[in-house]
Amino acid sequence: MAKVLSKNHPLLTDDIYESIKSLLMDHVILPGERVSIDALARDLKVSQTPIREALARLEADELVVRKPLTGYSATQVLTFKELLDLYEFRFLNEQKAIELATKKLTIDGEKKLKAELATVKKIPPGSMYKAYRFVSEHDARFHQLIFQLSGNSFMESAFLKTHCHLHLFRLSPTTSEVRNLALKEHGDIVKAIASRDIKLARTAMLTHLVNSRERILPFLLEMP
Repeated sequence: MAKVLSKNHPLLTDDIYESIKSLLMDHVILPGERVSIDALARDLKVSQTPIREALARLEADELVVRKPLTGYSATQVLTFKELLDLYEFRFLNEQKAIELATKKLTIDGEKKLKAELATVKKIPPGSMYKAYRFVSEHDARFHQLIFQLSGNSFMESAFLKTHCHLHLFRLSPTTSEVRNLALKEHGDIVKAIASRDIKLARTAMLTHLVNSRERILPFLLEMP
């Protein structure tokens, strides 16, 4: 059996985390369903210890919840109201963040934004987690970078606590076409910030967030 806790095998530990995350994101483990440590250890052919470590990370991601005596279960997806509330928060928080980031933007900050855009060159087809994983990770890094450039750590911390990229991608099995639209909007945001035009930057961010919400709502309305 692989020694997944060895410092010489950090990628294997991460692989276990990503394997369980994919089961949650793809609804193989359904929202609200109990997560069996024994079954995961058996299926992934590892001991229970790395499974528990992965679940602890997923609990921090708010993809699983642990309850006394019953163990872990998959968290529920966002409700209609929760989705709207999340976007109201993002409209306020991220428009202010981009305003501050545009005011304070340096040449180095602009380079970081463009470098982040370049991390996703090709969008794989399909709606499973393996097809959108890197777009989801880029989305999280991109929006966090804007908060970092804003210089307001409290706003950044509040945003990170929402885990919005995970909740939204889990809720909406996006197509490669939709993901390309989101990436184009990221590019528009970077152009707007780079222009140092605060009004244009706020508009680009708001447009992106509104479009994101409208892309997700149909999936939520179709859910039982």
